[in-house]
Amino acid sequence: MRIAVLMKAVVEPESRIGLGSDGEVQCANFRYELNEYDLYAVEEAIRMAELYDAEVTVVSAGPEEAVQSLRKGLAMGATDAIFVPVEESMGDAFLSAEVLADVLKPVQPDLILSGVESNDLGGSQVGVLVAEQLGYVAATMVISVKVGNDGVLNVRRELEGGNFVDVDLPMPAVLTIQTGLNEPRYPSLKGIMAAKRKDLVRLELSGLDIGDSQLVETIEYSYPPRRERAQMIEGSSEAIASELVSLLRAKDKVL
Repeated sequence: MRIAVLMKAVVEPESRIGLGSDGEVQCANFRYELNEYDLYAVEEAIRMAELYDAEVTVVSAGPEEAVQSLRKGLAMGATDAIFVPVEESMGDAFLSAEVLADVLKPVQPDLILSGVESNDLGGSQVGVLVAEQLGYVAATMVISVKVGNDGVLNVRRELEGGNFVDVDLPMPAVLTIQTGLNEPRYPSLKGIMAAKRKDLVRLELSGLDIGDSQLVETIEYSYPPRRERAQMIEGSSEAIASELVSLLRAKDKVL
């Protein structure tokens, strides 16, 4: 059994984001980390590998910093890794899925896991788009997964309103993993050292069979409009109330 895990390196929330004089996002000072949702997917894949004698391949397409995320997956227990260097953000879930699907075609995984969404864009699209590209069945918002004796996946999905539904899926399949499914392990020193010796295959975009155009085009980056400073009103309670009513009528047209 072969399990693949889709991983994404995302910009840390504390990173300072700014625009240059050319209107482009300045990425030099960005710090990256493994997408939180993907961390649960990696942990689930490793647990399944331990139970069902499977191999785990972690895959990422992104900036060079994504290599560190892949190394973390290897340190946690993944068998090998595949990395495709791309610009900081492709900005197009369809193109991302096309790249990842083409990378996985020769791997032919029985099961593909990904986080339910990414911390940065939160689109929740790449996993199911990869399934569509490969012709796999898919289930989203997964909070429990087991492999039955017949090789069928027994999956529990989280629905809106705190409800759940149990579904059976044949393999090959794609599952998007919700947080809380497990408790991700910390890589051990032994695992970290072993990760340095594990295979990390590097593939170039030019060698992949993908389309030439993106479905999403970035027109412009801009800061949100500045808010006006708060206006302080002083005086007696009656004067403040009267002034506030006047302002609401004249400026905001609330009253």
